[in-house]
Amino acid sequence: MRKTKEESLQTKEALMAAALDIFYRRGVSRASLQEIASAAGVTRGALYWHFKNKEDLFDALFQQFFSKLSEQLQHDIDTSSPDALNNLMQALKQMFQRMAADDNYRKFCYILHLNCEHTADNSAIVALLQKYQNLWWQNLCAVFQVCCQQHILPANINIQQAALYFQALFMGLTNLWLTTPHTIDITSIAPNFINIALESLQHNPNLRQ
Repeated sequence: MRKTKEESLQTKEALMAAALDIFYRRGVSRASLQEIASAAGVTRGALYWHFKNKEDLFDALFQQFFSKLSEQLQHDIDTSSPDALNNLMQALKQMFQRMAADDNYRKFCYILHLNCEHTADNSAIVALLQKYQNLWWQNLCAVFQVCCQQHILPANINIQQAALYFQALFMGLTNLWLTTPHTIDITSIAPNFINIALESLQHNPNLRQ
C-alpha cells in the first residue's frame, strides 16, 4: 500500500511538472489534457484520477507555488499580527528573489501574467485567475486595515485605493521583468520598489481619504 501511495504521488507530481512546462511553452488555452498526460508518461485516465479538468490542474499548480504566502497573510489577518506589514514586505522581497532564482517559480509567474489567454475556451481558467487577483486585493485591504488599527499606517488612508496601487505596482514590475528579464536586476530593484511603496502608504497624501 505504501508503494502505491508513493507511486500515486509521483504520478501527480509528473502531471503537474508536465502541465507547468506545456502551459509555459504553449499557453494555457492551447494545452490539452491528452498532451499533458502523454508528456508525463501516463494515460489520460490516470490524469483524471488526480485532476477533474484543466482548471483543477491549474489550481493545484497555483497552490503549490503560492499557498505558503496565502497562509501567512491569512494568519496575520486572523490574529491582527503587529508584524503583518513587515511580513508582507518580506514576503514580496522573497517572491522576487525566488522568481529570479527558481526557474519553475518564474515559469508559473510567466503563465499567470502572460500565458492565460482571454479566449472563450479558456474562460474557466481566466475566471480562476481573476478570483486569485481579487483575493490578493482583499488580503491587501485586510492587512492594511490591521495596520491602521495598530497605528502602523495612517487612520485616514484610503485602504481600497492603497491596495489597488500596491497590486498594480507589483503586477507591473513583475510583467516588465518577465518580458525583459535581462534589462532589469530584479533582486536589487524590487526591494527599492517595496520601500518606495511603503513610504507612499505612510506619507503620500494622494492615498488618503
